[in-house]
Parts: sequence; structure tokens; C-alpha cells
Amino acid sequence: MSRIERRMFIKGIGTAVALAPGIRLRAAETDGRAHPALTKVNREFLPTAAEVHSWHAIKDSKGGPTMTGSPSWHNYLEMLEKEWRTLGVTDIFRNPIPYTRWYTTEFPDDSNWSLHLEGKKIRVASYGCNSGHTPDNGVTGGLVVYKAGMPDEALRGRIAVIVKDPSPGLSNGSDDYEYLSNPETFPNPLKPYDDERALSPFPIMGLGAAQEPLIKAGAAGAVIVMPLPFDAVKGLYTFGVPALYQMPTLYLDRDTGAEIAAAANGGKQATLRLIAKTEQAEGYQLFGFLPGRDYGTPDDKQIILITHTDGPSISQENGAIGILAAVKYFSHIPKAERPRSLMLFYDCRHFMPGAERAFAKEDYAVSHPDFYSKVIAAFGIEHLGQIKVEEGGVKPFHRTKVPDLTTVWATNNKHLVDLSVAAVKENHLPRTQVQCPGRKGLHGGEQGPWYGLGSIANRIRVPGYGAMGALTGYWTSTARLDSLDVNLFLTQMAGVSQICGSLMLADLESIKWAPGAPARGGRSGSPA
Repeated sequence: MSRIERRMFIKGIGTAVALAPGIRLRAAETDGRAHPALTKVNREFLPTAAEVHSWHAIKDSKGGPTMTGSPSWHNYLEMLEKEWRTLGVTDIFRNPIPYTRWYTTEFPDDSNWSLHLEGKKIRVASYGCNSGHTPDNGVTGGLVVYKAGMPDEALRGRIAVIVKDPSPGLSNGSDDYEYLSNPETFPNPLKPYDDERALSPFPIMGLGAAQEPLIKAGAAGAVIVMPLPFDAVKGLYTFGVPALYQMPTLYLDRDTGAEIAAAANGGKQATLRLIAKTEQAEGYQLFGFLPGRDYGTPDDKQIILITHTDGPSISQENGAIGILAAVKYFSHIPKAERPRSLMLFYDCRHFMPGAERAFAKEDYAVSHPDFYSKVIAAFGIEHLGQIKVEEGGVKPFHRTKVPDLTTVWATNNKHLVDLSVAAVKENHLPRTQVQCPGRKGLHGGEQGPWYGLGSIANRIRVPGYGAMGALTGYWTSTARLDSLDVNLFLTQMAGVSQICGSLMLADLESIKWAPGAPARGGRSGSPA
């Protein structure tokens, strides 16, 4: 693309999507008395920056990941439920889900996991979650670089070195979109997902296809070499989250990994140590309702706001705080002027062993099949307030002052797309794309799959949205409170609140569900 072509492309891209005529007039059941804050955000209704910071500080106060059933997670959930009650959320209940929790020490405390090469301690970035354990003294074996199809005898008793290829990130070949804000900030505005690919550990985490052969062959353990610098890997928590298995696994960065791979080729031995514990823990799905004017009657219609509450970093998962911010926003609008109720759903299964699919039967809706009967739309909210990470030139891996790419996904419906584009534009969401999987984008290409928990809409066949940051630098337990951009968080939630308010008013015929592209890679938030 020439400089002139690029300039013309960027100039045109911000105005390429026009709102459908009368989009603000397609409200239903309001008798012309719609509260103005439903479709034009009143920033004073949102929480203050200090409140958002304090909520995240509580989430971060136990010093470790909010993994389901852990002390940090319980502390987080108790804070969220308490805040719900102060804002008028009613009929709050928990759906308990017991499970076997695996855990070890967290970076920088590597006292329970280590790798020694001929007596020398090697720098280890993290552990492979749910990967079993070694004896207290570890396991010793010859190093071998793993290749698919290796015979069992080449792996038995050995420590396998799995060298990962560079990540494709979220790119799915064609990444077209409906709208992109700030296209000039992307190296290639035709493919904004490429912005995060070089430093993304998604979806190359974990043993993947090597896990079963290593277990079958009786390997002693494994080390995963990520094609990333140490600061991008330290504290990495594996996603997609594997079920509990027995193949003690550690993560290395690219430089340390190159040293270990060379040692493997030289026939050297190493000692791998991973001390972990399991316990019977209990998580729970948390539900509540912010009543609309018809709540408790046969006429009630509901919009479900969904996220998960478990994860390793400050923004995994702060979607629950995002939903709390939305609840605070709509609590300023009198109940009589809220045309529809909000159903609030905090799930706990995303980072449990095997993720949602492993606990599909425990989902509350499975035993209560009419639970979503009043739901007319869904919105998944995840990974808010994230800052872009970079590496290059003389600068090592670092966080910038530029927001991560945010994506808003919409059901395959022109009216829903228009509502989301309007919200992005009017609330000035930076570096945000709107995608509508299942239809051609602005440049005639496919718009990729649907990521994010908002795809519950496709499972229950109601119109829906998802909003999610790209998460490049936030898969690790080292991305803590100082990695959060509170102002970006509030801007994102302004856009979400506007879309949600529009759903409260929308004529149901204008937002009908239509099939779209499926979710990809375990990011659906559903067992389907």
C-alpha cells in the first residue's frame, strides 16, 4: 500500500459505516418517555476513576491470581457481591461447583519449581498449570528435543523440550471488520489483529498435541520453550486450561530455551522439579438481577451481562468489575425508566481444569432449562483497561501508553452493528474494531470467528455482543494493578453502557438473532 493509498484508506475508514436512518427512533415500549441516559452516556453515572481503582485494588489485594476457590478469588467475589447489594441488585444466588484445585508457588517465588542443568540452576519463567508433580527432589533425565512421531523409547525417562513456533495471535486469516477507530495507529490497518501477534502467547501455550505422546511414552517431564522474551513469559498461566494430568511441565523464555535445546542436542541431563498440591475447593457461579420496570411479572424481558471471575492477571478477569460499573450506571436510572432488567452472570469455570467444557453439567442453566426464557439479548464483557506491549530497537519488552486493541463483536444483524459502531464513535473508544462474524466486512473479507463470552448469545439464539481486549501482555500473574489503565476502562464501559441501554429500548424485531461464525479456541464461555 503506497503512502497516498494508505492516507486515503485511513481518511475513509472512519466514516465508512453510516448509521441506519432513524436508528435512535427504533425504540419499543417506551411511549416516547425513554430516559436520555439509555442511549447517550452520562459519564457522571459511571463510577469514578478512584472507585474503579479501589475495586481493582481489592481484587489484587491477596497478591496472587484469582483462580476459582483460592483466597484471592473468594475475596474478589465477596467484594463484588457486596457492591451489587449496595446498588440494588436483587435475587442474588450462588450455584456451587466443587472441584479439585491444583496449585503451587507463584512467580517470583519459584521455591517449588526449578530446572537444573548439570548442577546449574536455570532461569525458569513459570510452571505448566495442572501438570502434576515430581518428588521433592525432582526428576532427572536426559534432555531431548521433542518431535511429533518420535518413538516411545526416545522419550521414556527423558525430559522433553517442546520448542514453540511463533504465535498467530487472534488472526484467523481474514480479519476484516465493520469499523476501526484510530486506524493510523496500526502498522497494517487492514489486519489490526497483527498488532498483537509478535508478543502473544495465545494460542501456543501448553503441551498441546505433545501431551498424550509424552504421557504414553513415560517421559519424566517437559519444558516448553516460548518464542518470547522472559518478561513476556514470567508468571505465564496456561490457556486453554488443561484438565489435571501427570507430566510435570515448566516454561522457558526463548533465550533460556535456546540454551536448553542446545544442551539436549549435546546429550546432557537435567533435573526438573515441580512441587504442587491439590485440594478440594468450591467455586460458584454468581447470579443477580438489576430489576427493570416489569421485573417479577410475565412481561419482564432481560439482558444478560456475562463474564468469568477467574484468571491470573489484573484484567483476567476484570469483566466482573466492568459489569459492576454498568450496574452502577443503570442504578442511576429509576427502575420505572429501565424498560428491561439486567441478568448478571459471573461464571467461575474459565480457568478451572478443563475449562467450561469439563463442568458443562454443573452449569446452572443445565438443571434449570427455562432460566434464559426471559433473556432477549446477551453481552459478554472481558479484559478491560489493557495497555499495548512492545519490544523492539533498543527497548526490551515493555508496556506502552497506547491502548491494546479492543474488539466489539455483534450478532449478524445490521441494526446491532450500527448500534455498536455508534457507541464506539460517540464515546471515543480508542483503537477499537467492530466485527460481525458471519458476514463480509468493510473490505469484502471475512470477519473472523467470535471470541469472548458474549457468544453465549449464539448458543441460546438471542442477539448479542462481546467486548474484549486483545490480552497480549495479560496472560501472566505479573500483570498486576500497575498494568491497569483506569481511564481506558471507563471509556470502554461508557461504550458498553450505551449499547446496553440501546438494547433496553430496542424493538425486538429490529435486533433479531441470525447465525454467524462460530466461536474459536475455547473462548466461547459455553460447553457447546
